[in-house]
Amino acid sequence: MPLPAKSKIARFNPFLQENHLRLGGRLQFAQVTSEEKHPLLLDGSHHFVQLLIRHTHVRLHHLGIRIVLSELRSNYWILRGREAIKRVIHGCLLCRLSKAPRGTQIEAPLPADRMTPCIPFSTTGIDFAGPLYVRNSKYLDTAYIALFTCSTTRALHIELVSDLTTDKFLMALQRFVDRRGLPHTIYTDNATTFHAANRELISLWNSLASTKVQQFLCH
Repeated sequence: MPLPAKSKIARFNPFLQENHLRLGGRLQFAQVTSEEKHPLLLDGSHHFVQLLIRHTHVRLHHLGIRIVLSELRSNYWILRGREAIKRVIHGCLLCRLSKAPRGTQIEAPLPADRMTPCIPFSTTGIDFAGPLYVRNSKYLDTAYIALFTCSTTRALHIELVSDLTTDKFLMALQRFVDRRGLPHTIYTDNATTFHAANRELISLWNSLASTKVQQFLCH
């Protein structure tokens, strides 16, 4: 029995096969499977179809509408399929959580050392960059950059060091002090090199602060 002309599936030229309504078309001689030539015709508003869409959406790791629709059309032709998939994805809790707006953190006020007018490099932050590979004759040597950053002007002083040992860092610090002057405050991270240099500088300061050394320097 032919379908009424006003039927919403008449334009798909459907036919029955083993009590299943399948899509017609012009792919009879295509080198694809029978299911791909004539996919099952399904109603997008049916509960079973919604479960099928949700299963495919989860199996494809919550991909978007176009990918889910392309995957389903290899075996099924869903009426108003794009709208049906959109409704299912819109109701997916994981997708809604992943697309939720991110929270914003109010930034803390800038430290006083960043805002107080002072001589450049009075407050200095120190860090290392690298490694860099430098060709020395026939061999490649490693080198690092010691970065001295002024906290107020954001000026940058660069010193090249051959390694991250305490001695090399102290030599770079000495060159920096000779060029820019002695900083009032130095900020670093918790790298081993900086901890060892701090111990060396404290030991040197304690030696200079002793009475015998002061008397020797006075004479």
